Amino acid sequence: MLRGDSDNQLVRTFRPRRRRLGAEMGDVYERLIERWSLEEDGDPLHPGVVFGDDSRTILEIGCGRGDLAVSYAVTHPRHALMAIDVHTRGIANILAGVETHELANVRVIEGDAQVFVRRLPSCSIDEIWVFFPDPWPKVRHRNRRLLRHDLIATLTEPLKVGGVLRLATDIADYARTAADAVASSGRFSDPTLGRPDWRIETVFERRGVREGRDAIDLAWTRVEGP
Repeated sequence: MLRGDSDNQLVRTFRPRRRRLGAEMGDVYERLIERWSLEEDGDPLHPGVVFGDDSRTILEIGCGRGDLAVSYAVTHPRHALMAIDVHTRGIANILAGVETHELANVRVIEGDAQVFVRRLPSCSIDEIWVFFPDPWPKVRHRNRRLLRHDLIATLTEPLKVGGVLRLATDIADYARTAADAVASSGRFSDPTLGRPDWRIETVFERRGVREGRDAIDLAWTRVEGP
């Protein structure tokens, strides 16, 4: 899932975890993955072509178990959602939700967001979500954080002017360093605080609450910039 050439080496921002799917979820995955997935790498890919219209389009980077993606797609049928993760289980859970709720407004990508965003044209996405990313707490691993100075421009190139970048994390240091990285890009307004009413509590958030950590929600609006 980690690709790059000699001039553009990608730094892994995730911890590989490979778990075998059970028989039921394995069947769901095998039956539905080809129909509802997009390739990580390839030719330029415009969301309007993928979904067949100009729906408001969201890219969720790191969809975890997939519960938010399914919930949002059900309650916002006129919006289009692309959910990317390197872990098969979350992708399979979303596919199960697509089948259960007969959703047509979802696509999944099993792969690295650093690679996939390069397929998306500039100014083609309305929102980018990064919810509870791996915090990489050790100082020597900070260069693996997803929202960092050298990666912000690449990750947000597909975001429209007026589009929104959203972060949720229960690690205060991550929120601070991410805010610094976004500010230094010169592409965004000052952040606003507040949890969107549609952002359900996920498994990862509940784990943090049990450990005494509250979620921090930040949102930045894309403005004209470099």
